[in-house]
Amino acid sequence: MEAPFNIRIFHRLLPATVGMLLAITGPAKQASADISAATIRGQIQFDTLGGNAGAQVIVTSLERGFSTRTFSRQDGSYVLMALKPGRYQLKVLAPDGRQTSQEITLQVGQVADVNIVLSESNAGEPLADHAAEGNSAELATYLTPEQMQRLPQVNRNFLNYADLAPGVNVVTDQDGSTRLQSGGQRPDAVNLFIDGVSQKNYVVRGGVAGQDSSRGNVFPESAVAEYKVISQNYKAEFDQVGAAAISVQTKTGGNQFHGEAFYDHTNQDLRAVTPAEQLGGGKRDTEQAQYGVTLSGPIAKDVAHFFMAYERKLNDDYAAVAAGDGSVLPAQYQALLGNVNRPFEEDLFFGKLDWAIDDRNLIEVSFKLRDETETLGIGGQNAQPYALEKGNSEKRLDFKYQYSAEHWVNEARFTYEDANWRQSPASQSAGLLLRRLNGRISDGDLSSLAVLNTGGATNYQDKGQRGPGFQDDLTFSGLQWYGEHVFKLGGKLKQIELGAVERDPYHPQFSFNLNNPGGSPYQVRWATALAGFGDGSASTDLTQVGLYLQDDWAVNRHLSLNLGARWDYEYNPGYLNFVTPTDVSSALRGWSNLSHAGYNIENYLSNGANRAADNNNIAPRLGFAYDLDQDRRHVLFGGYARAYDRNIYDVLQLERTKGSYPSYSVNFQDDPNYDCIAGVDCIAWNPDYINYTPVQLAALTGASLGSSREINLMRNNLRTPYADQFSIGFRNRLGDWNTELAVSHVHSYDGLVGLLGGRNADGSFYAAGSGFGGTFQAVPGYGQLILFDNGVQTKTNSVFLKAEKPYSKDSGWGMTFAYTFTDSEENKSQSFMDSSSYLLEHPDTHTLGWLDTAGVRKHKVVATGTVDLPWDLIFSTKLTLATPETRAGVNCSGGACRFDTFTPPGSDFIFPGQWWGYKQVDIALIKSFDTPRDTRMKLRLDVLNLFDFKNYSTFNSDFASASLGSPLTVLAGPGMTLKLTARLEF
Repeated sequence: MEAPFNIRIFHRLLPATVGMLLAITGPAKQASADISAATIRGQIQFDTLGGNAGAQVIVTSLERGFSTRTFSRQDGSYVLMALKPGRYQLKVLAPDGRQTSQEITLQVGQVADVNIVLSESNAGEPLADHAAEGNSAELATYLTPEQMQRLPQVNRNFLNYADLAPGVNVVTDQDGSTRLQSGGQRPDAVNLFIDGVSQKNYVVRGGVAGQDSSRGNVFPESAVAEYKVISQNYKAEFDQVGAAAISVQTKTGGNQFHGEAFYDHTNQDLRAVTPAEQLGGGKRDTEQAQYGVTLSGPIAKDVAHFFMAYERKLNDDYAAVAAGDGSVLPAQYQALLGNVNRPFEEDLFFGKLDWAIDDRNLIEVSFKLRDETETLGIGGQNAQPYALEKGNSEKRLDFKYQYSAEHWVNEARFTYEDANWRQSPASQSAGLLLRRLNGRISDGDLSSLAVLNTGGATNYQDKGQRGPGFQDDLTFSGLQWYGEHVFKLGGKLKQIELGAVERDPYHPQFSFNLNNPGGSPYQVRWATALAGFGDGSASTDLTQVGLYLQDDWAVNRHLSLNLGARWDYEYNPGYLNFVTPTDVSSALRGWSNLSHAGYNIENYLSNGANRAADNNNIAPRLGFAYDLDQDRRHVLFGGYARAYDRNIYDVLQLERTKGSYPSYSVNFQDDPNYDCIAGVDCIAWNPDYINYTPVQLAALTGASLGSSREINLMRNNLRTPYADQFSIGFRNRLGDWNTELAVSHVHSYDGLVGLLGGRNADGSFYAAGSGFGGTFQAVPGYGQLILFDNGVQTKTNSVFLKAEKPYSKDSGWGMTFAYTFTDSEENKSQSFMDSSSYLLEHPDTHTLGWLDTAGVRKHKVVATGTVDLPWDLIFSTKLTLATPETRAGVNCSGGACRFDTFTPPGSDFIFPGQWWGYKQVDIALIKSFDTPRDTRMKLRLDVLNLFDFKNYSTFNSDFASASLGSPLTVLAGPGMTLKLTARLEF
C-alpha cells in the first residue's frame, strides 16, 4: 500500500522546513528547547516614567558557565527559554549602569516568574521577588535531587519515587519487576521522557522500553538530576501517552571535576523470613549487590564538559522446586527438587558531552546502554532445566543542536534507538512433563495433576524495535497581543523497524503418566513452521509523524492559559498491507455458523487495500491558571486534554505469527490408564521419538499440516486508544508549605481486545445452557478464531491532595504528603497483574457491563520526611498506606458464572477502624565523613518495611469459599530488609 497523501507531503515538507530555518538563521544555527527545559519570565521596572526597555537580563549556569541573555521590552517584560534545570546566577543590567543579581534554582519543565524592581535604593541588592511556579495548569510533582539522595529505597530504581505524585502507583510483580500505573489505566499507557526523548515501548508491554517483566532499572539513578511526574494536563509536546508522563533531566558535567563510587549490598541475613519460606522450612539464600561510578568535569572551562555513569546490579534469588502432589518421585528426578538459583545481571551506562560553540550555539550528544540477563520460569513444579533465559537490551543515541536568538530558540534532534526483549529455553532438548492421571478417557473421568516439568521449556520469543528519529522544535516569545505569548511548535518523524518472533512450544513436550508402570509417555505436543505461510515471525517498518503547536499565554497578572494541540499519525504496513490467506478467507466465508453471528466477518478479512490508518488523532490540550492575588500564593487551575497512546505491536503481530507456527499433538497407546483410539492421533510409542525434531514428529500423523492453527484477525479499521482528561484544582503557598487539592476525571477509550469469533450452528455465542463462556467451536479444518477490535474502556474519578515543605539547607528539614482517592471502573475485567488482551467469555465488551477496576486502591497515602542531624547525620523516612486493592475473578457461586470483584480485608494501623491493605514504613540513616585529598565518605543504612508488615499480592479468589480474600504466600512488597551502602565522593 502506498503511503497516503498527507504522510508523503510531510516527508517532503519537513526537510524543506528545516532548510528554510537554516537559511533564516544562517549556517549552523539549528536549535530547540525540549520538554524538560525550564523558562524564566517576568517584568523589570527601573524607570518610574514607564520606559523599561533595554535592560539586559543574563542567566549563567553555576555548574557549566554557559550564559543566555535577552533584553527587556518596552513594558519591561522579558523571557529566557530553553534552560537546563539546575542552579543559575540571574543578573540584571539597566541601561544607566544599575545592576542586581541573585541565585535561582530551576526545576524540570518549570516556568519561573521573576519580577524585578530596580531602584536607586536597591541597586546591587538581591532581587526582591523570588522564582516560583504557581501558574501552571499541570497536575505535576517534582522529584528533587535531595529526595532521591535521601529517601530510603532498596534497588536504586529512580521510578520508585514516582508514587510521591498523587494518582501514580509503583507496581511490583512477585518476581521483583517494577513498572508504573496511573489511575485506572494499565502500565502500557505511561510514557517516560529522558532529556525530552520518548522511551516508549512500541512492541511489548510496560509502557516504557525494557520495563516489561524486568527486575532491572530503566536508567542509572546516578545519572538522574531530577524529574517531574505529570499525572494530567501535560502540554502538547508530550506524545504517545494516555496516563502519567514522567519527564527526566539527566546530569551534565560542569567546570569542576567530580566523581563518586558506591557499593551497596543486602542478603538473606539482612531480611526477614517470607511466608513462603516459613511454609517451606526456612529462609533461602538470596543476595543483591549494586555498584557503580560516575565521573564529570570540564573538557574546556565554560565551553565543553563531559559526564558518564556506570552501574551494575547483581541478584541471586532462589526458588523452591517441589513435586506438585507432594509424593516421592522416581529416583532419576529426585535431584531436581529443592532450592535452585535464579540469577539476574544488569549493566547500565550513560554518557553525555556538551559543547557551547558560542553563546548562541550549543551541541549535546548522549548515549545510553542497558544490558540484562536473567533466569526465570523456575520454581514450583518447574525444575531448573526447564528454565528460560531472558535478555533485555537497549541502546539509544541522542544528538541535539540548539540555537538561541534574543526572542526565539530552535532545537534540532537526531535519535537512534535499538531495544530488544527475548527469552529462550535454557535447555536445548525435549520437554518432559510429569503428570499423574486419574481415571480413563473411556470412563469420562480423566483428570491429571501436574507433578514436575523438566527438559527444554516451551516458550521462545524475540521482540524489539530499532531505527532513527528526527525532531525539530521552535520556541519564540516575540508576540505580545492581549498579554505575553510563548509559542512552541514542532514536528517529529521516526522510522522504526518492529520485529516479533513467537514459537510455542519451541521444543516438543512429552507428557508422562507417573501411574503408568511402563514409564512411556502418553502424549507429545509440538509446533513447527507452516510452509508457505511463515515461521512464527513478523516485522514491519513503522513510520510515525507528530506535529504540535503550544501557546503559553500570560493574559495578565492574574490569568495564564496553556493552549495547545497535537496531531499524531502512524503508518504500519505490517497491519495495513496484510492479506488474509485465501484458504482462511474461503473457510470463514463458507462457514455457515457465522451467517447469524452478530458481526460481519468481512470487517476482519483484508485484501491488502481495504485498511486505512487512523489519521484523525487531533488532541487538544487546554489549561488555565488564575492567580487570585497576583503573587502566586493562591491559584485556581484546571484543564482538559485528549491524549492518544498507541496499539502495541505485540498484539498487532498476532495476525501474522499465530497462524504460521501451529501446534500439533499425538497420543501414544502404551499407557493402560490413557486409552486412545488407534488412528491418525494415536500410535505406538517408540523410544526414538524423544529425539525427533518437529519435522520428524509431523510425519507420525496423517493430519493435515496447518489444520490446527489458530486464526487471529484484526479489524480493518482499528482506532488508536486515547483518554479524555478533565481536572480542576486549587494551589496554595502558605509560608514554606505548598499545598494542592484537585479533582480529576479520566475516561479512556478504544483499548484492544481479542474476542472469540467461533459460533454455534445457529449463530449463538454461548455454550449450550450457559450465559458465560464461548462455545469454542473451531473453524472447520482450522483451530480457534480470535477477532481483535477496539472496545476496552476505563472511567476513573480521583481526588488528589498534596502538601510539601521543600528541604532547604537553612531549615535543615523537609516533608511531603500525598493522598489519593480513586473510584474507577472498567468494561473488561482483568486481574491487576494480568496484561491479557483477551475476552473469551462474552461476545463483546458491551455485554459484560461495568465492574470496579481490578488493581485499584480506593485510598492511598504516601508521606516522607528528612532532617539534618548533628554529627553530619541525615535521617529520612517514608510511610505508605493504602486500602486493599480491588480483585477480579469468576464467580460461579450462584450456579451461573459471571465476572465479579472482591476486596480483601485489611488491618488496623495508626487510625483505629481503618482497614489498610498495604502499609510500609521505611527509614534511612546517612553518616558523612571528611576523608583525605578533598574526598568525602558516606555510609548509609536503609531499612525497608521497618515493622515487617506482610503485604500480600495473591489472595483466595474462590467466590464460593468462606475464605474468599484470605491471603496466600506471595508478598506484594519487601519484608523487613536492611541494605548497607558505602559511597566515596571526590
